[in-house]
Amino acid sequence: MTDPLAPSSSQPGGRLDSWKEIARYLSRDESTVQRWEKRESMPVHRHQHDKRGSVYAYPAELDTWWQGRRQQLEPQTVSSEETAPEVPSGVPSADFAPEPANRRRRWWVGIAASLVVLPATFLALTWLPRRSEPAADPSRALLRLTSTSGVNIDPALSADGSLLAYASDRGGSGDLDIWVQPTREERPSRVTSTSGDELEPSFSPDGSSIAFSRGEGAGLYIVAVAGGEPRLLVSAVSARTPRFSPDGRWVTYWTGPPVWVSIGAMTVTRSTGLFVIPASGGPSRALAPEFPHARFGTWSPDGEKILFLGVRDRDPNQSSLDWYLVGVNGGEPIRTGALEVLRTGGLKGVPIPGGWSRDGSVIFANYDEGASNVWQVPISPDTGRVAGEPARLTFGTAIERSPTVNASGHVFFTSVAENVDVWRLPLDVNTGLAKGAIERVTDNAASDRLINMSDDGGTMAFLSSRTGQDQIWVRDIDTGRERQLTSATARAGRINREGSTVAAARPVSDRPRIDLIPSQGGPGSTLCDDCSPGDWSPDGARLVVQRGTPTRLLLRDISSGREIELAAHPTWNLLQPRFSPDGRWMVFHTTNSPSLRQIYAVPVVSEEPAPVDAWIPIVRDFGVQPSWSSDGSAIYYFSSRDGALCAWRQPLDPGTKRPVGSPQAVQHFHQARLRAPFAAGAQTSNHVAAGYLYVTLAASAANIWMLDR
Repeated sequence: MTDPLAPSSSQPGGRLDSWKEIARYLSRDESTVQRWEKRESMPVHRHQHDKRGSVYAYPAELDTWWQGRRQQLEPQTVSSEETAPEVPSGVPSADFAPEPANRRRRWWVGIAASLVVLPATFLALTWLPRRSEPAADPSRALLRLTSTSGVNIDPALSADGSLLAYASDRGGSGDLDIWVQPTREERPSRVTSTSGDELEPSFSPDGSSIAFSRGEGAGLYIVAVAGGEPRLLVSAVSARTPRFSPDGRWVTYWTGPPVWVSIGAMTVTRSTGLFVIPASGGPSRALAPEFPHARFGTWSPDGEKILFLGVRDRDPNQSSLDWYLVGVNGGEPIRTGALEVLRTGGLKGVPIPGGWSRDGSVIFANYDEGASNVWQVPISPDTGRVAGEPARLTFGTAIERSPTVNASGHVFFTSVAENVDVWRLPLDVNTGLAKGAIERVTDNAASDRLINMSDDGGTMAFLSSRTGQDQIWVRDIDTGRERQLTSATARAGRINREGSTVAAARPVSDRPRIDLIPSQGGPGSTLCDDCSPGDWSPDGARLVVQRGTPTRLLLRDISSGREIELAAHPTWNLLQPRFSPDGRWMVFHTTNSPSLRQIYAVPVVSEEPAPVDAWIPIVRDFGVQPSWSSDGSAIYYFSSRDGALCAWRQPLDPGTKRPVGSPQAVQHFHQARLRAPFAAGAQTSNHVAAGYLYVTLAASAANIWMLDR
C-alpha cells in the first residue's frame, strides 16, 4: 500500500516542492520555516523562474541541517508561546491550528459501552486529536529526541540513562519495530525487524536486553540490545506492557482489552489480568486475581511492590476504579486513593501510571477526551496511599502519553498528533475489492468522521469538531461545498437514501433525542426522545431507532410514530443497523463481550421481533460497522482478524443472506501512519456508494520528548 503521508516523491529524491510541504516535514508553520531560511541558513532551493515563492528542499539536507541546529532552535520554541504553535513531525499543515479543549480523542487505543475493543497493536495508534507542540514547566528544559515525520512511541530508558528504546516506523516498512539510540543524540539502530508491530519496550536493569510486545496474539519477547533472534517469554493473546523488575529477576505484564475501552462496559466477565513471570522464563503467576480488571503494572523503586490501575467490583458505576498496590509475592491489594485526590484537584480522564521515580513520585498521563498531559503524584510504597498533591509537568495543549522516568528524574514521553478524516477507495465492479489508490475526501484540522452517503453518492453526512463541539455537516461530493446542519452538540446521525433529510441524535438534558433536519438547511422537527438513529428504510417512510440498555432495535413509522421491535438481546447491545438495498433485511453488529463483536442479519418482514436463534450469523470471529454492497450481494465491514482493523467483504447468498465462501480483504490498514480508528469521538465507519468505499481513517505522527532537570 502506498503511504499517502510520505513526502512527495514525484520529483527526484522525494523532494518537498513548496513551503507548505517543507513546513509539514519540519513540523512548523510556513512563517517559521521561511524565517529559518533567512536567519538560520536552512537549505532551501528555488526554481529558476520569476516566482520567488516557488521553492523546494530535500529531506536529507533538512535532516542534516536540523541535527546541527536543533539545540539552539528548540529552546527558542519552548520559551516563546507567542510564536506559532508547533507540532510533531509529519503532521499536515492544517494541524498547526490549536484544537478546541473539548475535542474528542479516538488509539490505540478507544468511550461508551457500545464501542468496540481494539488490540493494542492498532488502538495504540488510533490515537488522540492533533495538538500543538508540548509546553513544560519552565524550570525544566524540553528536548525532542526523535524528529521523523512518522510514528515514534513507547519510550524506555536504560538504567544508567544512556540509551533510549522506542517503537518506530522509521524503517520504511510501515510496521513498528524496536529501535535504540543514545539518549541525547538521534543515532538510532534497529533492534527488531519482523513483519508486524513490535512495541512497548522495557530495558533489563543491566541494559543488555529489551522485553517487548509483538502485536495482538503474538505474545511477549526478549531480545538483546544489539539485536538478534528474540526469545519468546509469554505466549498469550493480548499480552501488553512488559516491565522488568529493578533487580531484573521478574517481568510484569497484563492481558486484555486496552484501557480506552469503556471500563463501565466491562462489568460482566473478567477482561484483564495482571501477571508476573520470571525473566528467565517459566510459568506466570497472577497478581490480584480477584480483580476483574487489572492493568499497567508499575514497579516500586525497591522492586517489592507493583502499582496498577484496577477495578475490584463489577458495579456499573465502577466506583472501585483506582490505583492499587500489591506485593510481588501477592497479598491483599491496597487502594491508594489516587483517583479521589486527582478528581478533587480537577484532573479529568483516566490516569495511566508510567513510571515510579526514586523520590517516590509516580509519573502518569491523564487520558481525557480533550487533552492528555504528563503529571506526577507521590505514593508511599509503605502505606500504599497518596502522600502529596499531584503536580503537572507539561502545560501545553499537546497530547502526551506513555511517560517514563529514569534514575536521575528525567521524564520521557510521547507527543502524538492525529488527523481524522474521511477517505475513499475505488472498488472494482466485478470483485468488489479495492482497485486504486486511496484518496482524501475531507482534509481539515478538526476531526471529520463519516456518517453515511446518499444512494447516488452525491451527498455525504459527517460529524466534525470544527466549531469546538461535534456537529453534523453535509458535503456535496462533486463540488466540495459543505454545510453545517446542527447548532448544538450532535452524537450521531443518518442521512436518508435520497440525501434530503438527516436524522440527528442530540443530547437533551443528558438524554438522546432524534431531530429530523432538511439537508439543505431550515427548521427541523423532533422525531422521538430517548432514542438514537439507526437507518432509514429505502422509501424513507420508516427509521430504525436504537433504545435502552442493552440497546435494542425498533422500526418507527415517521408519520404515525408507531414502533415495532426488530431485534433484542438480554445482554448484548445491537448497533449499526443497516437496511439492505431492497429493504427486506437488516444487518447489525453486537457487543458480545469486551473483546468480541459479531455481525448478524435478520429479515424485516414480520410484526414480531426475530428470535435470537433465528439470527443469521455473517461474521463470528470479529466484525463491526457493517454496510451493504450496492446490490445487496455482500457485506462490507471492519475486522481485526489479521492484527489491525482492516476493511473486509463477505459475499452473501442472494436469497438467504447466509455467508458464501471466505471473507475477502478489501484493503489493509497496517501502516502506523494511516489506520482505522476505534475510540471515543473517532471510531471508524464505512459506507459503499457510487463505486467507492468511504471510510474514516486516522493519519498519525508521534515523537519522543524529554523533560530535563
